[in-house]
Amino acid sequence: MPRSCCNSMICLLLVLIPATVSAKSDRNAEAIVTLRNGQPCFSYPKDKDIRKWHYSFGSLDVSETGPNAGKGVWQVGLSDPYRKKGLLEPNSVGTCVKYGVLNPGMEVTQPAEPLQFNTPYRVHISVLKSDQEGGNVRLYASDFCLSRNAKGEKIIVGAVWDDKTDAPRCSKPGESPKCSLWQRLIRFLSR
Repeated sequence: MPRSCCNSMICLLLVLIPATVSAKSDRNAEAIVTLRNGQPCFSYPKDKDIRKWHYSFGSLDVSETGPNAGKGVWQVGLSDPYRKKGLLEPNSVGTCVKYGVLNPGMEVTQPAEPLQFNTPYRVHISVLKSDQEGGNVRLYASDFCLSRNAKGEKIIVGAVWDDKTDAPRCSKPGESPKCSLWQRLIRFLSR
């Protein structure tokens, strides 16, 4: 009897996991969110694929993830996708795109709205293969909140999913996200 129960659980996992994993992945890797002069600043890491295939910035989108999920609060793209004249590539913390401020070579597609404290947001950065072969795109995304520390200074904290309310929430300063066994298994299998 225990063996059939184990086999049943394995079959159930095999049925459920592929659907969950395919619905989850909205990114190739995490975007980097830092604080610069009191505003979030966004960049993407120079990972192995970026260096190998010479990708470059395509667009950046910041939206809410809470009750107003998907509501865009700021969007920028390339002013001329073919020339990229003067483009300062946001692939490091030193060249990040500060919220509401354009780097050279970028244009606003949706003006920046004021960010609210303790509201979960998601940033998506798309980068394009420089030679445009096959239109390859890599996506970087991260969830974040603008918050204050005990001294009242602005800080960036992560946004985590709250299983009790079934909604995202801002993590507390210093809090590390806790994952259930299912979440860890899904993350492991989606790599």
